[in-house]
Amino acid sequence: LNFLIAHYLSQGALREAAEPLRRLMEQKPMMLPPRIDWQGQRHRSDYEALARSHPHVSTNELLRVMQARISGDTSLMTSGGTVLGRTRRRPSDSVRNALTTKLRRRQGTTHVQQLPLTMAGGMYRQLVRCHGHKYPTFCVLFDRTGRRMITGSDDYLVKVWCTRTGYLINTLKGHQDVVTDIALNTENTLLASASADGTVRVWNVRTGEPRTVLVAHAQGRAKGITGVKFSPAACDELRFVATACDDGLCRLYRWSRSRLAVDAEPIVVDGRSQSRDAVSSFAFNHTGSRFAVATTGGYVSIYSMLADTLGAPRLVARMAAHEESITTLVFSADGTMLLTGSIDGTARVWTCSGGMRWDAVTFDIKEPPPVAEMPVSEPNENLEGPAEPNQNAEASQNAEGQTEPNQSQDATGSRSTLPVKRVETNQVAWACDGTRVLISNNIGTVAAFDPHTGRECWRRRGAHGTSEV
Repeated sequence: LNFLIAHYLSQGALREAAEPLRRLMEQKPMMLPPRIDWQGQRHRSDYEALARSHPHVSTNELLRVMQARISGDTSLMTSGGTVLGRTRRRPSDSVRNALTTKLRRRQGTTHVQQLPLTMAGGMYRQLVRCHGHKYPTFCVLFDRTGRRMITGSDDYLVKVWCTRTGYLINTLKGHQDVVTDIALNTENTLLASASADGTVRVWNVRTGEPRTVLVAHAQGRAKGITGVKFSPAACDELRFVATACDDGLCRLYRWSRSRLAVDAEPIVVDGRSQSRDAVSSFAFNHTGSRFAVATTGGYVSIYSMLADTLGAPRLVARMAAHEESITTLVFSADGTMLLTGSIDGTARVWTCSGGMRWDAVTFDIKEPPPVAEMPVSEPNENLEGPAEPNQNAEASQNAEGQTEPNQSQDATGSRSTLPVKRVETNQVAWACDGTRVLISNNIGTVAAFDPHTGRECWRRRGAHGTSEV
């Protein structure tokens, strides 16, 4: 706030009034936020340094912040025309995470159908509401205790919240592009955040201090980081921070539990079958002894971390798992089976039968896409100009005087979504006991299968309408 005041006074008729304030800030450095380097060390900051590091903050930023506050924006961190000096530019096209890419495409393009309440929904109630991000939030997770919630947003910020009160505990700043993924280690001590700016920042969960910055490409144009995960291994030789990058490679960085430090030099893993492939998903098994990589070309590569030198990944299997891009890949709880889902409408469970051979059980949830109901024009509809904003939301009455939704609404009163061209598998998961696999698609269907026989146990469609799960 002191910086914005001095910045506002630095030009125009009040320029002379800014000089005493700037001298006072030089004498009392606590008036300005300190600069924290990648090792967590605090450094004294001054007005000139802040102005250089935030070139996008205009001299009228304070005025815009105050105008936003008056109009009802209660967050001083994100009020006004910019967020910490960032611009309003759209998220980078390099973000290729399968799920967040689909969600970002929806943003501002279609009115997503509101999900109706179900009987199970009555068991839940809203505990707290957390408000603080300026732009959409696509990354959310709880810490291991359930007392903190961590969010990563398109405003380049990572925030830590109290789940009991909803209060903001920490705002982690440093990324220069949208946050694409976040991950916690098993010990609940380190948080890793990946960004489309080509970096992964590792933070101390308890204090919020930065521990290190991992850069995929130190030289040349930065490639966006699309995913990050911690290995759950118990020994130091197998503890890794794994990242997936837009260049099609995975990188494994060793970290120390005692020092909470991460090595800057990675082990590069190339899971591509062709040079044009990109990593779409990756996962460790429950012991960290196996590492699997899925690609947009439909291939899965499995690496052993115990084959030769301890902690040196060696390729043990590579198979053409699906005909099209793989969306999700996850090991079972005991680590003996691997579940993959693809946009070709299928999912498969893979089991090692010895050596390089992996056998698969296939689950097919392809079904005819729903037929979109298009609104029919009434005879007296105004054809000379667009309809009023609420015209399609009005309901008609039948002969008995009862209200019925028109063709631009569904039975829940929600607005229709765009027609679906084909059915794709988008999410897969294991039941906790490993006796079932759960598969969802982009038309609202959720199904459960037996992973050993491929038998369909149940299938539900309709609770979500035709919205993507």
